[in-house]
Amino acid sequence: MNKQQEPRLRFKGFTGAWEEKVLGEVTEYLSDGTHFSPKSQNGEYKYITSKNIRNSGLDLSDVSYISAEEHQEIYKRCSVKFGDLLLTKDGASTGNCCINFLDEEFSLLSSVAVLRPKQKKHNANFLCQVLQSPIGQNEIKGSMAGQAITRITLEKLRAYKFNFPLYEEQTHLGLFFRRLDSQIAESRAVLEKSRQLKKAMLAKMFPANGEKIPKIRFKGFEGEWECRKLGIEVEIIGGGTPDTTNSAYWNGDIDWYSPTEIGEAAYANGSVKKITLLGLQKSSAQILPANRTVLFTSRASIGDMAILTKDGSTNQGFQSFVVGERLDVYFFYAMGFKIKDYALKNASGSTFLEISKNTLSQMEFFVPSLKEQTQIGNFFRQLDETIALQSAEVEKLNQLKKGLLAAMLV
Repeated sequence: MNKQQEPRLRFKGFTGAWEEKVLGEVTEYLSDGTHFSPKSQNGEYKYITSKNIRNSGLDLSDVSYISAEEHQEIYKRCSVKFGDLLLTKDGASTGNCCINFLDEEFSLLSSVAVLRPKQKKHNANFLCQVLQSPIGQNEIKGSMAGQAITRITLEKLRAYKFNFPLYEEQTHLGLFFRRLDSQIAESRAVLEKSRQLKKAMLAKMFPANGEKIPKIRFKGFEGEWECRKLGIEVEIIGGGTPDTTNSAYWNGDIDWYSPTEIGEAAYANGSVKKITLLGLQKSSAQILPANRTVLFTSRASIGDMAILTKDGSTNQGFQSFVVGERLDVYFFYAMGFKIKDYALKNASGSTFLEISKNTLSQMEFFVPSLKEQTQIGNFFRQLDETIALQSAEVEKLNQLKKGLLAAMLV
């Protein structure tokens, strides 16, 4: 018995080697959508393209519609049924796949393939998981071709080889991963709801452009917010890079951040690369104080921010803010969306866009009393902590699924 064709982890009661088959053998229908763009942009029938295919399911938030006349022509060529598997085969999202749970007719673009496994012999949920797994993704990525747009052809898709257990085990595995996917989708929905809440509250708890009073306020606070200038309220400090060929400057104990390390996380707790005191002294990098510094990326990806929790430094891709005593640090971090908007509008450069210290220092913004700032800052700190926990839960489930796919498929 070939152990390479048996999974490491298996449901009780199932034994024996899995059998290698090609997709053309296990499907009774394999096609793609129309190769011509419909003329109409509205109508009563959904028009599904690659943008609507997610591993978590169909995303209809930005779905297009076409006329009944054009739909009938497309549907003659590619009639998608309830329970079919939809696979993106063109462009950046090639390899995304999901099960069609729309119990209605819709039209499909050629960027999406439809696969219908043979009934009672092969399970669509199982096949979907195989295609989403590292095994399936390696097969897909390895067969992509094209210059402007990479794609996989139906001919190559039909020739893909995968290992399959008997139908009953496929059904068990398909149902198991479908339930796990539902749990992941629910966690993502909770996370997205929190992100949307934060977005809405930022818009309401900070004055809109041209206004001096926010729409929502904590009880006990009133009056107009005060206009201040960024260059007066914070010290703006750039960064630098020590000579990369001098080993005496590197692998020290001073954090040294690059813009790619700053993302959604509110806090910067430690950098990937470290520099020595000599490296700091021999470059334009400067020590930034912990808990009063908000890192701000000033080139390439402009406007990413994080609060420094330990004294550190940055490369020249930053214009960081050392916050003065008249500002609450988390309040300032929360209003970062306004600084980012200003920076993007005022950035310049021929090779890449960049916002300068001088330009940033001219920005005007409105603030309430320090007491009100603190309450606003605490509110968004708690909301960000909730979002961070929810994001970690989603990542935990994604890693769990990744590990289970590796252990339960061959």
